[in-house]
Amino acid sequence: MKMNELLRFASIATFAVAFSHAAWAEEISQNEAVAYALENNPVIKGTASSMRASSEQIKTAEAGKLPVIDLDYGLVYSDNPLVSFGSKLNNRSVVVEDFDPDTLNNPGASDNYFASLSLKLPLYTGGKVTADIDEARANYASAEAQHNRTTSSVIYQVKRAYLLAQAAREAINIARSSTDSAKKHVKTTQQLFDENRTVASDNLTAKVYYTSDKGVISQAERQYSQALNSLKQVMGKDLDADISVEPLPPASKAIVLPETSFAESIALTNRNDLKASDQSINAAEARTRIASSASKPQLGLEARSSLYADDPLVDELSWGVLAVAKINLFSGGSNKSRVSAAREESNKLQAEKAGKELEIRKEVRNALASINEGKNRLKLARANLSDAKQAVSLVNARYGEGRTILIDLLQAEQALMKSRSESLNSQLLLEASKLELQFAMDDFDEAKK
Repeated sequence: MKMNELLRFASIATFAVAFSHAAWAEEISQNEAVAYALENNPVIKGTASSMRASSEQIKTAEAGKLPVIDLDYGLVYSDNPLVSFGSKLNNRSVVVEDFDPDTLNNPGASDNYFASLSLKLPLYTGGKVTADIDEARANYASAEAQHNRTTSSVIYQVKRAYLLAQAAREAINIARSSTDSAKKHVKTTQQLFDENRTVASDNLTAKVYYTSDKGVISQAERQYSQALNSLKQVMGKDLDADISVEPLPPASKAIVLPETSFAESIALTNRNDLKASDQSINAAEARTRIASSASKPQLGLEARSSLYADDPLVDELSWGVLAVAKINLFSGGSNKSRVSAAREESNKLQAEKAGKELEIRKEVRNALASINEGKNRLKLARANLSDAKQAVSLVNARYGEGRTILIDLLQAEQALMKSRSESLNSQLLLEASKLELQFAMDDFDEAKK
């Protein structure tokens, strides 16, 4: 087999493998990618777990209002005189002989079974129990808002990664189209050279240009592969999975943008990270009340029933009820310091919220400005692309007739490729900016359903 035939066969085989891969790679839509990510993205799973943990903390805090019931059962074995005599007292089995000094001082080892059933009920805690519940509920609401914002973030990341993959796929088409044209120019230049209508340097230049364009295809294919990996990563999909994206649709011509003030208002209302900040402030205020409760009276009630016996069958019962009132008179200023620290934490969170509001407004304005830039650039790029196509057609016709030089044709082809790339980049900027505006306004409710 001759070398050129071998190369031709290898080229056909490579194309067949590439075509086969494209044929069995799973093509997914943007909506399918988002739906898969909502089920499998590990970050979303993590925030969902945090939300469930916060929900359990509410139950823990609410349990502070309820009585605590404990049951103990055990065995005491000791030769301690006090323990031994105490066991006899608890068992109501003391006799006169037990007061003999030798018996009291040297009782020997004794064993005793005991059981205790107690009930403790807080009557007043200075507002601590209520504040604990309020803090837990605020923490849950904050975790829920953070989970919702994370969900919006993942949707944005998936849509953006999908868009970049579509753009990378379109870049491959542009590179292949340019390479096909360059291949035709090689053939035309070779024909003109054979007819002595051009020089050898033009023949070599055409081949160099063709080879250079093939390198652009490899670069575009690498970028497409990387874009797919980024998409699979944010989806939570195995990186070995074979997927492809749908072709990039034409950019919509009619884009209606909201007024800046209206968009900012919607963003400040919808943003779940801002809602999380509000709930964090509520939790901090609850912690302030918790710290303040340490200086207030504490009232509690405890009822206990105790059983003692010198055999496992407990048959002796005693009981008691204890009511306790407690108030801290002096703690070295620690209670006051804790209250002040909690208040400053609340102040810090309020300042951070104000800064977040400014950041949100800036994000909205930046997105609107980028959309306007994308619209203008796309309009100019479309007009320029039309002119570039016409220029290539005219120069190509003249070159085929030998009425112009190769450099004019290659310059026209480069201008066309640049125009195609600018048109693609302008559309990418426009669509990405629209996603950024959605993300800034937290406007992904349809995708979450």
